Amino acid sequence: MINKSFVPFPILETNRLLLRLVEDSDVEQLYEVLSDAEVAKFDYFHPLTSIEQALKFIARFKNELEDNEEITWGIILKETNKLIGTCNMGSFDDGARRAEIGYDIAQSKWGKGYATEALGAVIEYGFKTMNLNRIEATITPGNDASVKVLTKLNFVHEGIVRERDLIKGKLEDGIMMSILKRDYEIII
Repeated sequence: MINKSFVPFPILETNRLLLRLVEDSDVEQLYEVLSDAEVAKFDYFHPLTSIEQALKFIARFKNELEDNEEITWGIILKETNKLIGTCNMGSFDDGARRAEIGYDIAQSKWGKGYATEALGAVIEYGFKTMNLNRIEATITPGNDASVKVLTKLNFVHEGIVRERDLIKGKLEDGIMMSILKRDYEIII
């Protein structure tokens, strides 16, 4: 069984980042991240156009957490104490002890290793605390930067899942990548 005990909320820390609950007070920074067309380019949502939409995202994060459907961390840059993105884990399969991860990072922070650092902490939490056996990610073709991030984290490219996701009203293929607990344990 997966340990989905998210109370109290699991705060994760890395050298440069703090991963914590996304609060209403983060709304302007979340809006800044999710209103960027380049950030939203390969994601299911269109770029946000209002603070109210960002508040709805925060409410959804909290509802999914309460229902044990998904956990979303705000990625906080310690140096500035500002939210620079989010990362999440959801689509839990208790029997297979499997979950899926995803993330969004502010464009101004791309190429600095923050996604790799944040996801590394989430993956460690998934295997060590949640008792997961498999963590997977589905990447929209063309999102080469995400493939690169996951490759750095030792995810294996498993193939293409045809028309897997509805992205902005269009069925899109997905690049399936994963890491297994036994592979992770070899690395650490």
